[in-house]
Amino acid sequence: MIVHLVRSKEYSAHSFQSVLHLLNQFTGPVEFLASESLSEINNAIEVEIADKETFEKKDIPPPHFFEANYSREMPKLSIQFPHKTQQASWGHLFEKCAEYRSINGIPQNELVILLTDIGNEFNWFGSIDSDMRSVFIHTSDWQYYFHGLHERFPIAYEIVSWIFRIIMFDNRLEIKTSMHNESRGCLMDFCEDKKQIVFKMRTADFCSDCFQILEKTSVDQRIIHQLLDGLEGIRKNFLSVERSNYLNSPRKIKIKGFTHTIIIPDFGDIEIPLNPKQKALYLFFLKHSEGVRIVDLIDHRKEISIYYHRFSTFGTLEEIEKSLDILLDPTNNNINEVLSKIKSTFVKVLGQRLAEHYVISGNRGEKYKIKLSPDLIDFESSI
Repeated sequence: MIVHLVRSKEYSAHSFQSVLHLLNQFTGPVEFLASESLSEINNAIEVEIADKETFEKKDIPPPHFFEANYSREMPKLSIQFPHKTQQASWGHLFEKCAEYRSINGIPQNELVILLTDIGNEFNWFGSIDSDMRSVFIHTSDWQYYFHGLHERFPIAYEIVSWIFRIIMFDNRLEIKTSMHNESRGCLMDFCEDKKQIVFKMRTADFCSDCFQILEKTSVDQRIIHQLLDGLEGIRKNFLSVERSNYLNSPRKIKIKGFTHTIIIPDFGDIEIPLNPKQKALYLFFLKHSEGVRIVDLIDHRKEISIYYHRFSTFGTLEEIEKSLDILLDPTNNNINEVLSKIKSTFVKVLGQRLAEHYVISGNRGEKYKIKLSPDLIDFESSI
């Protein structure tokens, strides 16, 4: 089976090569060939998408799109909001596939898949023409659904998915009637709510009903194995990024009780053991998310002093005040020593990557701050 991947002019050549490289990692009878010429989508129009809900929702084409040939007219759009994007009709996108096939003498039994950043009239991730030999796939906006995942993975997933549908069904109407309106984590989920594509890629699999359809096909089993290997490889990469994002994302920090114990609830209520001076300085910076320069800490002596006196159980008042003088003296290295010990404590408890979100950091002469978002800071009680 030969699959021609055609890059639309506006789609990045680097991204295109990344998708091709990924697909060619899974060897077998399916051969992915890159186009040597660019396809230009020249009848796209600028539209304004209404809101988040509209952006995330597919429209359902009229029945004739599945029963006969595609429409060559763009529907009338009446979107009045400021999100602008380019859209082309399904008909025009399929015409570009046909044009590439004709110019390059592509046999009818070979597939042509157009990859384009241009959106389409029904807001789909991709679709197939009435001959079941040409496909377009929308290549932009994937970062909206897959934070931290390179776009080559969902695009490759769409390519493999459409090849499977070509293998499993005889026409577009069969594809339409076999789509699952309720998501099952199956390749044939319709995903009217486009966010459900995340669920499909987490499983990258078929439901039992669709596996029965696949089993009835007479296609070379080596093709099936190659495509299934592709889906599994894409799924593993997706889960790897998803887990990495989860494990390395900051969690809420909680300041608990009279002694203001510093804990992180999502990590088993683990405590960050800081001594009174360290805790006083740390709570001060938690309260001042905007950041403060080291040389300006002296202007906040009263506030820091309240914290320090609250937590310190050793020494006289005079000794505590003297310790504060040393801490807040910009010519003394004590402040850097305290900051370093706070950092080493967080690193020891949370590890280097996670600790970076929680430590007090900054550049000389600039504001020092804690990177943690204020909405992840929970003061159970106030001082």
